[in-house]
Amino acid sequence: MTTGTLAITMAGFGRRFAQAGHTRPKYELPALDRPLFDWSMAGLAGFLDAGWSLRLAARSGEGAREFIAARAHVRQLRVDAIIELDQPTDGQATTALHLAQTAPQHLPFAVFNIDTFIAPGALRPDAIPADAAGWVPCCDAPGDGWSFARVDEHGRIVELREKQRIAPHATIGFYWFASAALYCDLYRRFFADAAAMEQGERYIAPMYNALIASGQPVHIAHVPFDAVGALGTPAQVAAFQADPPPAARALAGGETMVSTRP
Repeated sequence: MTTGTLAITMAGFGRRFAQAGHTRPKYELPALDRPLFDWSMAGLAGFLDAGWSLRLAARSGEGAREFIAARAHVRQLRVDAIIELDQPTDGQATTALHLAQTAPQHLPFAVFNIDTFIAPGALRPDAIPADAAGWVPCCDAPGDGWSFARVDEHGRIVELREKQRIAPHATIGFYWFASAALYCDLYRRFFADAAAMEQGERYIAPMYNALIASGQPVHIAHVPFDAVGALGTPAQVAAFQADPPPAARALAGGETMVSTRP
């Protein structure tokens, strides 16, 4: 099985948490007695067990390197690189570019955020179709606060939009590309048009539209809605703690949260 790079973007400001009075970075904040970082890493178990490596981007001056090292030791994670950014970027796509540029260019490359819980095992690299240039796990979710994917009758994605409900399939923050080189090339081509930015930010989901337009297959993967827990706002964290997804409830009871490989 081909391995690859998991790029974790955790360099955002977490403004809504700061406005709520939190002084530490969002990924350090506790939920059910574990930091949000741990809950996000739990969903990557299928990839970590397959030998995928972690590259993380965080803001400098927050003690991220020490925090990540400590959590990696506890959770037996292999971290290949930590990039600390002195300045905020103009969006997750750009933060991920910093990680893609230093990743093995020929290997698959996947981007994940730090504020979503996914049930361990719901994401597996062996579920990715062999012909995929892109692969986007989604759940059927209510509301408009997601990115959405529209598919054809063969299960291929034909359009992705940020915060526009063009279909019930909501992306869960995990974006897979056939290689890091493909991500870098796609980023440059897509954002060469200044109009590609939305609300002043560079998002990853719409980048797939350029891949689709070039005729390369982008596949959807379906994840049950009750296997996903949003952790992006104080209200979502409170809801997660009050009524966690079944898999999170089991993990909070003491089960292993991530890979236990050496």
